[in-house]
Amino acid sequence: MTAQGTGADLPTTTIHEPHAAIVVHKRDFVDRVVATTGARRADARPIIEATLLQLGLILSAGQTLAVPPLGRARINLERDARGGDVITLRLRRRPLLGAAPDENSASGPLHPGESDGNSLPNG
Repeated sequence: MTAQGTGADLPTTTIHEPHAAIVVHKRDFVDRVVATTGARRADARPIIEATLLQLGLILSAGQTLAVPPLGRARINLERDARGGDVITLRLRRRPLLGAAPDENSASGPLHPGESDGNSLPNG
């Protein structure tokens, strides 16, 4: 006969507290790309919008998207809810060169903890 343990010998898992996501709207996204590239907003906007359209079409078609430095996105779950697609993605990214991996880091001109005042918590 074996004695049952009290559970103290089981491995512990760390559960991260949920946090509100910061939403980056299209206007803010365009501003970040314009600031990064130095292009004129009028020139960059149609290119950015066409890029976002193609990303949406590729993912809606169920295709895997491999675009460095964004990473490799593949569909984990897809279902139709109230006339629209709900797509759950798995995004695998490689660490950026010269940057220490930080789960709270944001790409673009803003640093973690900074806000441009236009982003809203997603709740």
